[in-house]
Amino acid sequence: MKFTRRDAIRLGLALWVQAENHSITAQTGFLSPKEIATLKRYSAVMIPPTERSGGATAAGVDHYISGTLAKAAPSLQRAWQRGLAAWGEAADTEARLKADSANEFAPKTAGDQFFILFKAALTSAFYTSQEGIVKELGYQGLAHLHSFPGHDGTPFQTPAGYKPLLRLRS
Repeated sequence: MKFTRRDAIRLGLALWVQAENHSITAQTGFLSPKEIATLKRYSAVMIPPTERSGGATAAGVDHYISGTLAKAAPSLQRAWQRGLAAWGEAADTEARLKADSANEFAPKTAGDQFFILFKAALTSAFYTSQEGIVKELGYQGLAHLHSFPGHDGTPFQTPAGYKPLLRLRS
């Protein structure tokens, strides 16, 4: 059997993907074991397991976030360390999340700001993982749909009395 240029490209890509996956999951990353435990605790509350997926914990968002932070700017690394340290001191995870999320659209404290940072990283990590995109959302890849399930053809109308959540600054 002849080894073609196409085979070489496939082999190279497979090795590159394997190396990338290994570097993210096998490395200890930036966060300490205590910070990882805090990250897992809050991730499990924000994206719990469902009947479709195992949630944030099964997706390994802690490894992804820690690996990403290892290559991040020092100011971002310090923000994560401060935020996770403050969250780690809280006895009630859900109460802390409720307090910090209350001002999500108008953050006033460092806790409010860290909540926004954490939520963005968590949702990005989860919904780009196999657990989130395939199992939770049911993404089937690039496929042609002959019809869109659940749509009866009626045009969308904004509900009466609708007020947008975010407003333009004046």
